Amino acid sequence: MADTYSDNPSILKVAQLGHPILRSETEPFTKGEIAEPSTQHFIDSMISTMREYNGAGLAGPQVHSKKQVIVIEAQSNPRYPNEKEIPLTVLLNPKIVKFSDDLTEGWEGCLSLKGLWGRVNRSTAITVEAVTREGENVIIDAEGFFAVVLQHEIDHLYAKVFVDRMEDMSSLCFTEEYNRYKV
Repeated sequence: MADTYSDNPSILKVAQLGHPILRSETEPFTKGEIAEPSTQHFIDSMISTMREYNGAGLAGPQVHSKKQVIVIEAQSNPRYPNEKEIPLTVLLNPKIVKFSDDLTEGWEGCLSLKGLWGRVNRSTAITVEAVTREGENVIIDAEGFFAVVLQHEIDHLYAKVFVDRMEDMSSLCFTEEYNRYKV
């Protein structure tokens, strides 16, 4: 299957922390909306934008949409060189239906908090129910980095950013210091 459905995806503007869209509730897609060419073009533009800025994921609110859509991919990503690769994943109306009790603390960055990194506790495994861009219902059992990225992106659909999940703000740092001192 091709990565994109439309011929000319755009690079979208990424909302930065402080923009009200990042703190707004989102709305689910209807089955009819999913099949619309404008929705498919928007998804392709989200994928292009995520790749352009070396993100591991991107959520609708980050590109000024109140719709429940996330795209995820980590293939030789320079921002996450030591993480397991994630194939392109497009999910609409995703909901986490199960969290593992086991937590892991790891570094997170965000395209909407440009230049900032911090340590966040996340479940090591989750189960997500969603709809694909083809309109099919799916259940995803994810572990490790994939589970963390899913939690991070789904948080955006509920007006949360990673700093809201940080228990200790003393790890918050800029990219240059993160690259120099991270453990």
